[in-house]
Amino acid sequence: MNRDLAVAILVFISSFIIFSANIGGLSIYSLDEAKNAECAREMLERGDLIVPTFNYQLRTDKPPLHYYFMMISYSVFGVNEFSARFFSALFGAFTVLITFLISHRYLGYRVAFFSFIALISSLHFSIQFHMAVPDPFLIFWINAALFSFLVGFKENKRLFIYLFYLFMGLGVLTKGPVAVVLPSGIILLYLLFTKNLNITALKKLNIPLGLFITALISLPWYIAVYLKTDGKWVHDFIFKHNIHRFSEPMEGHGGIFIVTLLFIFVGMLPFSVFIPQTLKLAWKNRKESILLFSLIIVGVYTIFFSISGTKLPNYTVPLYPALAILTGYFIDNIFKFSSKSLYISLSVYTIIGLILTAGLYVGIKNEPEISDLYYLSFYFLLLPLSGVLAIFMLKKSRIIPILTISVFSVFMGFLFFYHLFPKIDKRNPVYQMMPLIKKDREIRYYKNFNPAFVFYLRKEIKPLKKNEIQKFLLSDDKVYILTRKRYLKELKGLKNLVVLKQIKDLFEIKTSVLITNRKD
Repeated sequence: MNRDLAVAILVFISSFIIFSANIGGLSIYSLDEAKNAECAREMLERGDLIVPTFNYQLRTDKPPLHYYFMMISYSVFGVNEFSARFFSALFGAFTVLITFLISHRYLGYRVAFFSFIALISSLHFSIQFHMAVPDPFLIFWINAALFSFLVGFKENKRLFIYLFYLFMGLGVLTKGPVAVVLPSGIILLYLLFTKNLNITALKKLNIPLGLFITALISLPWYIAVYLKTDGKWVHDFIFKHNIHRFSEPMEGHGGIFIVTLLFIFVGMLPFSVFIPQTLKLAWKNRKESILLFSLIIVGVYTIFFSISGTKLPNYTVPLYPALAILTGYFIDNIFKFSSKSLYISLSVYTIIGLILTAGLYVGIKNEPEISDLYYLSFYFLLLPLSGVLAIFMLKKSRIIPILTISVFSVFMGFLFFYHLFPKIDKRNPVYQMMPLIKKDREIRYYKNFNPAFVFYLRKEIKPLKKNEIQKFLLSDDKVYILTRKRYLKELKGLKNLVVLKQIKDLFEIKTSVLITNRKD
């Protein structure tokens, strides 16, 4: 028991170190992070646990649970980048821990260890838990719910069945009905495949009491926000951010079904190159309940988001723990596979690493604000280098090559968060423009602006109509206007208009513009 506890603590701490790497040293800049982090700050400022706002206007994108965690963190650490992301990293460590524990429970230490390294080696998985967004919390709640169900159903433990419903309720309070719909579909298929879709099994699940627990956790807030916003929050959230988002692409995030498969493959690198062998082995041994359960999780999430109108890389991340369990099982049985099969997979990984490096080189070189940082892409040659080393080591060992690409991937993650991305981050328009803005002066926006400004200014940025701009610029005090380059032609000829700075938003088509009424 002492050994198990020590190993679990080590898994948790090492995961937290990886997921918290430099979370306080990178700007809150991306649109999603800025809006979520600022929404939590405004709710804390008002002492309001019910109505989410961004820029002091109703925000209907997400329920509030992740805001609550950010508010706690702000209260302890102050309002900053570290506190906005602290609980995301913590929940990432919890996610890895429960994946390790469920693997160890049913498949043993070796599979649990290999599942662990499969997760921490994924740079995309690490990036998700570096962000001040609801996804880190949803990923944990969904996997905690599913793993609780498996333990409760397989071992007839009622407590775990109730935990399943409790975690679903917390998921609904984090991102809405998706936290019930997908786990319910997964469990239905599991019962069907295991020939347990019968009255006895349904009684074991105690569905009426379970749904009451889920509703007790989530519904009070939904009722409260419905009443406080006259139904607007609930209407917009359900119809715009759920039904519309599923039925049609939103904000240009669409594509054919294969896009989802690519997200999963790239997201789970380096070990996704073994997916063919992994799935084949798991299906062959599907009588092992956790393998069948994991296969169903991967299948349901892949199919659901393949047919969804809106496709984003973060949507399928909840399946990563299940895929890591299958990967861990494959690695533990890697001796059953031919050397040729493994050589092919490692060669594919090496080629992908070279393509990734070339793609980053071209991408950075063609981004005006950071084109001089093209050399950063060369650091990613470490990935194909690990592939080459693994290929040579394969002649003498099967496990050492696996550990090699894992160690290189984890190291690449630290390098990315502490050295590479900070250099790029400092070129973003918010970071560049904030020193030019005196926070005690009035600032407005015209038509559109980067939402991260609200988080760093800590105050409402009100809109300006075109016929109000001239009067605003003639103010006796120094004032500022945020807008986009495309709107500058509409402001031609206005007196006292001074463009302080224009900077293209990184990896976007928009260019941020800071205007003032005097140069001094």
